[in-house]
Amino acid sequence: MNNFRENDILILVGAGCSKEAGIPTSIDMIKEIEGFIKNDKCWQEYKDIYYFIKSCILYADGLQGKYDEPLNIERLVNTLNELEKKEEHPIFPFIGSWNSKVVELCGNDFKKITNFKIEILKQLKKWVTLNNYSEAIYYKYFTEFAKQIEFPLRIFSLNYDLCLEKNNQDTIIELGFDEQRKWQWQRFEKNENVNVNIYLYKMHGSINWRRDTNGFLTYSDEVNQVDNPDLIFGTNYKLQYVDPYLFYAYEFRKYSLEANLIITIGYGFFDEHINGIISQALRSNNDTKLIANLYKENVDKNSIRDDIKTRLNINNERLIIMNKKASEFLKNDLNINELNKYTPKKTAFDS
Repeated sequence: MNNFRENDILILVGAGCSKEAGIPTSIDMIKEIEGFIKNDKCWQEYKDIYYFIKSCILYADGLQGKYDEPLNIERLVNTLNELEKKEEHPIFPFIGSWNSKVVELCGNDFKKITNFKIEILKQLKKWVTLNNYSEAIYYKYFTEFAKQIEFPLRIFSLNYDLCLEKNNQDTIIELGFDEQRKWQWQRFEKNENVNVNIYLYKMHGSINWRRDTNGFLTYSDEVNQVDNPDLIFGTNYKLQYVDPYLFYAYEFRKYSLEANLIITIGYGFFDEHINGIISQALRSNNDTKLIANLYKENVDKNSIRDDIKTRLNINNERLIIMNKKASEFLKNDLNINELNKYTPKKTAFDS
């Protein structure tokens, strides 16, 4: 028995879903960078810049009373992006001059900021590219679930990796690219002539995406052929004026408002923009529930629930917490029999 109709279910995938396959989370990436800075001569020239930027970010958090917000790769790269703009930054005229420590560490041309960011992006490709994608074989359960519900499944991913695509090659996944490999938003609209199993929205971009000479988004079969992947980092940069990112944010809002069940897998709820959309969806529909699977060792579910409840400003009745590895959740819980428990059966009179 299937209690769901088309678009009743929305899935959001975060970094924790791929961690089990060997891809570090954004917080783990920071730990690795700190290891490089301590032990790798090629990275040690960025040590002082990194420690200064980290201190400034945490200081700013403290001024707002935020003492438990982690530094992650998105916050670091976004800060480097802002510093890199130098005098071109729109608020520069209001500042008067840069912090003297910034100039001391980066030089007048800030070239070291650019070089540091380039090294991070090079490492990012290594982090999110697997030599053996069978390490993420559990991603196949997305297709199995899509076949169970018998209508296209809409999955929004915050990850850059190819785990879902590589482990579901026997199904039809719509990523928005036409026969000439150009991205087209129209491909996410329902088409009776195309039997799509999964609509995949990669909200931060993908490690194999790039822009062609005309600025159109395209992709390569080989990650090594993409020198400058088309990626977005963090909350304030999703709503760029370029597609597909503005379109993806709109689609996430649209389908979250339609959903009766929002499922997050491996998402840590540190993104205020994403949190705002989920919270709005829950407030707009009293029947909508949120299943959050977030694996944390030696942390009880009540603690996870309290944190998410605070970040979303919702009550406990709307929130179902699961503390399982992604592979376990996808195998045992992402199926009709389990999810029917949380949603009443629809009747012909239900809208």
